Amino acid sequence: MKARMRAGATAIALLSGHAAAHASEPGGVQAVPPSDPGNPPAPRGVAGAPQAGPQAGPQAGPPAPFDLATINDIVVTAQRRAEAIQDVPIAISVFESSDRDRRGIRSIQDFANFTPGLTFSSSLDRLSLRGIGRLTNTIGSDPGVAIYNDGFYTASNAEASKTPMFVERVEFLRGPQGTLYGRNSVGGAINVISKRPTEEQAGEWRSSVDNLQLISEGYLSGPIVGGLKARLSAQVTRATGSRYENIARTATSRDEGFVNRFFLEGQLQYDFSDTTQLWLKYSHAEWNDSNPIGAQVSPYVTNDIDGATDNSLTPAAAFGYGVPNPSVTDPRRINSNTLNQSLLSDNHTIVANFTADIGGVALKYVGGYTQYKYQAFADLDYTANQLVVTNFGSAPIPALAPFGLANAFRTYSYNATYVQDYQEDKKYYTNELTLSNATQGRFNWIVGAYQFHEKYFQPVTWFVDGDNSDTLSQRIAAPICVAPGTFAIVPNCPTNPRRAFYDGSGDLRTDGLAGFGQVDYELVDDLKATAGLRYSWDKKRGFESYRVIQWQPAGAATYCTLTPGADAAVVGLGACGAAAAAQDLTRFLLNLPGVGAATRELEDSWSGFSWRLGLDWKANNDTLVFGSYSRGLKAGGFNLGSYADSPVVDKEIVDAFEVGVKSRPLSSLMLNVTGFYYDYKNAQIPIVVVRPGSTLTTTNFFNINKSRSWGIEVESAWNVTRSLEISANYSFNDTKILRAPRRFDDEGMPGNILEDITGNRLPAASKHKVAISGLYDIEVGANDHIFLAASYAYRSDAYYSVFESPISRAPGWDQVDARITYTRPDDGITVILYARNLFDTLGYDGAFSTGAGTNYRQVYSYTFPRQAGVEVQFRF
Repeated sequence: MKARMRAGATAIALLSGHAAAHASEPGGVQAVPPSDPGNPPAPRGVAGAPQAGPQAGPQAGPPAPFDLATINDIVVTAQRRAEAIQDVPIAISVFESSDRDRRGIRSIQDFANFTPGLTFSSSLDRLSLRGIGRLTNTIGSDPGVAIYNDGFYTASNAEASKTPMFVERVEFLRGPQGTLYGRNSVGGAINVISKRPTEEQAGEWRSSVDNLQLISEGYLSGPIVGGLKARLSAQVTRATGSRYENIARTATSRDEGFVNRFFLEGQLQYDFSDTTQLWLKYSHAEWNDSNPIGAQVSPYVTNDIDGATDNSLTPAAAFGYGVPNPSVTDPRRINSNTLNQSLLSDNHTIVANFTADIGGVALKYVGGYTQYKYQAFADLDYTANQLVVTNFGSAPIPALAPFGLANAFRTYSYNATYVQDYQEDKKYYTNELTLSNATQGRFNWIVGAYQFHEKYFQPVTWFVDGDNSDTLSQRIAAPICVAPGTFAIVPNCPTNPRRAFYDGSGDLRTDGLAGFGQVDYELVDDLKATAGLRYSWDKKRGFESYRVIQWQPAGAATYCTLTPGADAAVVGLGACGAAAAAQDLTRFLLNLPGVGAATRELEDSWSGFSWRLGLDWKANNDTLVFGSYSRGLKAGGFNLGSYADSPVVDKEIVDAFEVGVKSRPLSSLMLNVTGFYYDYKNAQIPIVVVRPGSTLTTTNFFNINKSRSWGIEVESAWNVTRSLEISANYSFNDTKILRAPRRFDDEGMPGNILEDITGNRLPAASKHKVAISGLYDIEVGANDHIFLAASYAYRSDAYYSVFESPISRAPGWDQVDARITYTRPDDGITVILYARNLFDTLGYDGAFSTGAGTNYRQVYSYTFPRQAGVEVQFRF
């Protein structure tokens, strides 16, 4: 029997990880966006994930001299055991810290540019793999790509964006990983492996500065006493520039797109013996960022005070505005009197790993706890317009006094500063215990049990800012409540001191349990079969509150009749000609008795099996052929905070069929090809619909009955000479909705036209992605090296809703990066010159409409502009 695992050096051959950086986001973790229309954002960063095993990973060092003549294997833990990447029958992209340093790969956007099938929207903090991912951040929903940091599950993307000083490697597992990873890995899983305490005293300091940010970070590591080792790391990020120039700088606004952060991480590791180890990690983060969702690039509509009144709650913000929209001609310039701000506080994460070998059985425990509070403010009106004064025809007309109409046409005002306040207060913990055979052989097995608990509160408010001196603010603060069906005035309507025209919140408790097992058996030499099964149970209990209040110019003056004395009773809104009261439409829209906010409780549970069946053949030492059938499962969910007519969605199921070849046709050439087909059932899609009996809209969750995704992925790395390496990958991903439950109206476009979405693409899925990079090593003297790196990435267009309308289409884009690294290993010094997005191209990672209230304007979110700077590293 031939050994199935070859000992692999942790070196440079990292499949699609062989790529230079792209528009890196400021900071070691990513910026948090304001919300997309109707769907607030989730914070990025706060928790951690899986890990390799008891051994400590290699530590930070210079981009080391290396021999490019032979591509070495990287050891990964995709199947919960250490294996050479070319021997794992799964499509994987791996990015190691040393290669990330040489090539400048920092953020998830960088990873997405060079991982086949992976797309990322930085403004919305959403990942998608092969067309499956997260389409809303609303409480009660879950992502479709699971992230694990040293074994600990998290729904946040921040851990994957920590810099190479903190992280040894990042593994992207493409396709459902429902057996060994389970929770929300219906599209794939991301493993983030931390660097561990070192056997000897070591330390490093790094500082980089460019036109957007200054990052200083460092660590100290080494033994303390006996088998106890420790590692302490910290990072400080300060803004030196901004992504967006704001032409309306005020006391409450400034240039936007900046990061100010602090991150601290401490580790303790105790080796009881060669086979028994306890490892603990604590981390803390603080943010004070600005990251606007993007730029509204359409001209302002200044001649329509109602906006699209049939769907909006407040007057149009740009009415009568005399300042042109600067984003029309330059999308890096905005006009806002509200700072799009993101704040993270009270963030604490603890991760624990314990491993032991008990009589030939490997026991491993992984547990973790995270808590944080997050708040984001967003400019909803996309203008710096403030006080709007208007009249409806003329000033008071004395000649009409005998008829009671002298004040029928009055002058009214409204503050057009509409702001979103989005908050999260989240706590969660997980526990997992696995048992497996300690020594790999012909028959290998692993069994485990998993537990998850989350407590999550998410209030979202849209309010009128200002000093309460305008008519809109005063009326919104003291609304009348309208009865369902009759429009009668209901007494005792609650006041609204914050002047919120939408106020919704969700309170969620989630519990999950799972048991799983997987075996692989070598049927004959070099032919192995794999079978895995997982049972998952999830229960969600939610409470939601919802209130909407409307004040529109079309109804701002109370109707006047020719019968004096009857006017005040016409609708009960006020005296003839006076500014009408704002109407609390909550109960009217929902057809519920009572006054004020509507509340309700939701509870549901989901369970099911996921599995993996696979066969792989080691044709020779350099070729692995594999095929698999996997089922991925994601629990159902709620849409809390909007009192939706369809608030609950069923679980998602993905049946995935995959075949692939991992090969080395030449000793200096790696070529991997993967093909896949997904049968995707019950995709959980948020779609805005018109509430029955009104013209106002709300977001409902729907299960799209059936979709499919298929594609081909090619990854290659070629050592042309001992000093020159070129890597390239290409992915094709074709997605289609095959059956939908009904026709839908595209709320991003004017008019109420029901469309058949059958045949449309799944959101955020680009058909074509290309990445090419090169790395050249120049020896200088005995040990010094200069590395020259350059890369090119291209991504074709994508739609960011289920509607293939022009307003939801993000155009294709490309980008070039370059990097020069000089390293002196003997002195522990490295100096790097870098340029990300060298030609300052616009990269589109989101497209949507502002909606009815601002006349359906086009909004694009963008990747980072050019960053040019220098980094210095010093090791001791």
